[in-house]
Amino acid sequence: MNQKAELPDRIEVLVVGGGQAGLGMGYRLREAGVPFVIVDDRARTGDVWRARWRSLVLFTPRRFAALPGLPLPSSTGYYPTREQMADYLEHYAAEFALPVVRETRVIAITRAGDEFVAETTRGTVRARAVVIATGPFQYPRIPRVGAKLELSVAQLHSSAYTCADDLPHGRIAVVGGGNSAAQLAVELADSDRARDVTMIAPQQPWFIPERILGLTVYWPLKLLGILSSPADSRISEYIHSRGDGILGTEAKRAVRSGRLRLLTSRVVDAHERSLVLADGTRHEVDAVLWATGFRTHYPFMQVEGALTEHGGPLHEGGVSPVDGLYWLGLPWQRRLDSSIIHGIAADSADLLAPLERHLGLLRSAASDSMEP
Repeated sequence: MNQKAELPDRIEVLVVGGGQAGLGMGYRLREAGVPFVIVDDRARTGDVWRARWRSLVLFTPRRFAALPGLPLPSSTGYYPTREQMADYLEHYAAEFALPVVRETRVIAITRAGDEFVAETTRGTVRARAVVIATGPFQYPRIPRVGAKLELSVAQLHSSAYTCADDLPHGRIAVVGGGNSAAQLAVELADSDRARDVTMIAPQQPWFIPERILGLTVYWPLKLLGILSSPADSRISEYIHSRGDGILGTEAKRAVRSGRLRLLTSRVVDAHERSLVLADGTRHEVDAVLWATGFRTHYPFMQVEGALTEHGGPLHEGGVSPVDGLYWLGLPWQRRLDSSIIHGIAADSADLLAPLERHLGLLRSAASDSMEP
């Protein structure tokens, strides 16, 4: 279990978020000897994974799903399950004695002089630096057109889905074009012949083979330096422009065999029991599973200059223009693999240097002010 930690009145670094990004940052801070605390709104480390659908497996192999300093145990499957990832994160926090204050939600972060003031459900903590490591997957994005469907049409976002029994039999549309949409569409299609499942993707899905010449596709990407390519490199920009790649061809095989229907168009409207697509067609449904991702939203961040006009993090490589504020765990934060667990090791290491410089400048200024 996690080391029990209390919320201090003051700390050098406050890390918001106790998932993989927050723990990875905690490892770097522990290594550097910087006092810090991690606040997590979950009751147990790893609960963010335990809350996801039961059959979930990572689309990254075990070797590429580990945090810095600790590989996943050999007992973990080649593609870790949600439970295995949850248990690994819990073990990681205990292994490195990371101070995680659980069941603590941040209500507001403001600025007072050189310090940040974080109001939480357990009280107030002041910090010289703050790392926001909650990730971008907190607030489900559900298209407004869903409100136009009849109430008898069941609707669920992928974040609330646990198993196929959550949805009725009949005509089911899985709306989305990423890995989650593909995994869930196949699961629903295979769950019962009484379900007629259609995956509606905004563009033609990009199916990436799991293996090349017998090796996981991640090894060639790593060995060629592509996996760690800077976010603004030509190869990264090309891959970004292609949209979410779907690792594996299970959904593709399901489409070819007729078990799953695939429509390539955007959902632009809805009427009664139909989804209206951009190509003008209507698709009749009895249920919709929205695998449409998440919206960027940080209502607790109340520091001027921290967010864009759209409410997203304003940063360059995770470094905010606000002195002492940092972000970790964002897709395309610094490199191609920033959006998967593998990228946390490098991204957290990159953040440590500017964070330590900031703390050093504050200490230097404080020492100077005390001189006679």
